[in-house]
Amino acid sequence: MTFLKQNKISMIAGTAILTIALAFGGYSFASHSFEAGVSGDNIPDNTHILLNDVKLKKGDILPVYDSSPNYITGHILLSSPCEPVSKGDDTYQPKVSLVAGHVDEAADATYLAPVPLYYINFVSNAPDTCIFHAHIPDPINDGSTTEGDGKLETAPKVTDIALVNLSDKKIKFKSTHMVDINVQSVLGSISGAYEHGPHVDLSRNMIYDLNDDDHTNDGLGHSGGAGGH
Repeated sequence: MTFLKQNKISMIAGTAILTIALAFGGYSFASHSFEAGVSGDNIPDNTHILLNDVKLKKGDILPVYDSSPNYITGHILLSSPCEPVSKGDDTYQPKVSLVAGHVDEAADATYLAPVPLYYINFVSNAPDTCIFHAHIPDPINDGSTTEGDGKLETAPKVTDIALVNLSDKKIKFKSTHMVDINVQSVLGSISGAYEHGPHVDLSRNMIYDLNDDDHTNDGLGHSGGAGGH
């Protein structure tokens, strides 16, 4: 079955399931119901960045958004080259990591952490291009995720968003790769939000996949190693 035909069928099925869920008032973990949205003359800020021909060397950081001194709520769409979360896995992670938080002039007020991502398999073409959604701030598990004995925390107050190349190889983006950040509201001033830093966690994103047969990654997610290999 071709990619386009397979994904057309998947999208039709997904739309039907979502329509049924909405019609009967059901709650979907993947829905946008927790995002307040906007109405009237309140127009959200949208930043759309094409990544085509951008090259990131190992360890390179590419800032893509800064709302300082305001921390925000919003939605992120990332299109990126990708790889399996683990060998043989049908859930994919981006080769670049998406991090968010606050970058301050003072190091002790800086906080950056990876953002949990939803892998959207039915509109992805792995490994060339995968689509991921993210929510700012992360609504899952009060902004943190437990993996094993450790706790992976995400920044509850976000002013800055960036992409980081954590792989051992240079990443070159193509024309299908982009990041879109839709800010829905400003919650307040970041002043005094963080202290005793810097807290800079540049690691791979926790990945959620609600559309595969493995339901263990629906609520807690799963992630690969630091290099993703």
